[in-house]
Amino acid sequence: MKVPKPVYLDPQGIRQLFQTHGKKIKLKKKEIFAKQGLPLFSVGMVESGGFKLVYKLGKKEWIKSFIFEGGLLGSLPSILNQQTSTYSILALEPSEVFVLTANEFKTKMETESQYKDFLIQFLSHLYLKKEERVADFLLLEPEKRYRKFIKEYHPVLDRISQIDQAAYLGITNVALSRIKKRVFEDNR
Repeated sequence: MKVPKPVYLDPQGIRQLFQTHGKKIKLKKKEIFAKQGLPLFSVGMVESGGFKLVYKLGKKEWIKSFIFEGGLLGSLPSILNQQTSTYSILALEPSEVFVLTANEFKTKMETESQYKDFLIQFLSHLYLKKEERVADFLLLEPEKRYRKFIKEYHPVLDRISQIDQAAYLGITNVALSRIKKRVFEDNR
């Protein structure tokens, strides 16, 4: 299943919303934007840098997704239902983010039609991406997931560590090294 790229009605309007009403913050590499188990009271738009969304249990980590320039940071359960975040959001590199309070973001999305349209498209895109991710885990072997990962994240691959790539793919770092070796040999 191919996830369509989102076509937002007014991406500059969303960017302008964050730049006009938001506060710009800087995060260092490994700095936390949101912590698993705590409520998140803000939404961010990545101006520069990258982030990983991480589920953690003990010492084990699973990466839900990566977000880079132009992407939104947040936790829907926190924003919409005042629940705790089920994952942490950590900076992969030094990053800059425009931050709006969750209440301000939610109010804009509920009251202004251009933002409602954006929200519908954004949520539809998230749903389709999540469906594809689940199907990939259930139906694809790790090597096929890796090949797909390379295609999707090719422009930013060098910004994602091998350990994080493995955590995203649901395999060990050693298994990823073996897969990379096979893929490299196949491409010779």
